[in-house]
Amino acid sequence: MKTCVIVFAKNPIPNAVKTRLTPSLSPEQAATLYAAFLTDWCRALAELSNVDLITAYTPADAQPDLQTLIGDDAIYIPQVGIDLGERLTSATQWAAKHGYTKILLVGSDSPTLPISYISQAITLLDSQDTVVGPSTDGGYYLIGFSAAALTTAVPHVFEDIAWSTADVFQQTVTRIREAEVTLGLLPLWYDVDTAEDLAFLHTHIAAMRLAGDTVQAVRTESLLAELFS
Repeated sequence: MKTCVIVFAKNPIPNAVKTRLTPSLSPEQAATLYAAFLTDWCRALAELSNVDLITAYTPADAQPDLQTLIGDDAIYIPQVGIDLGERLTSATQWAAKHGYTKILLVGSDSPTLPISYISQAITLLDSQDTVVGPSTDGGYYLIGFSAAALTTAVPHVFEDIAWSTADVFQQTVTRIREAEVTLGLLPLWYDVDTAEDLAFLHTHIAAMRLAGDTVQAVRTESLLAELFS
């Protein structure tokens, strides 16, 4: 069985990423922070065994810059589609056509997300058709499909979703139920989109250090130390 994790990524250009962190951060600081998020997250994912890392990138000319950040071991595919639903559908169908039987799609806004959650999602797809990781803002940080769910669940689960709202998770669960496929749920986690989220991330990483826990987001931690000094 072939497994992949598809990371949706943007080129870390000022005024194009993490715009909700301004004016607390400058556009340049926000872009540098996003690059740290992405680098830390992809480095953590690369440690998974027997899992291919796919980077679905935007805009169309972003591959060289992202390849410099992430490295040559990932597979790079452009995001295709007008809205997020179409881009998620396109990436999922690309993976299915390339023989992947477990397909996970994740963002790059949760640099401290435990890598064990990804392993848990892969395991859940042995017994469930779909898996979703809900986020505290009402969306989700992960969605995944087994081969059995691809023809019945995709693209239905991505259609008519009010993206970037607090209803995304609930609407997605409704679509999954309509498709009559089974669903496994991961623990709740958080994205980092706002200045308040960033302050929480800083506090969380500091607490992890004090507790002696492993901090996978090392570049993010270093950058936050500068920003909050």
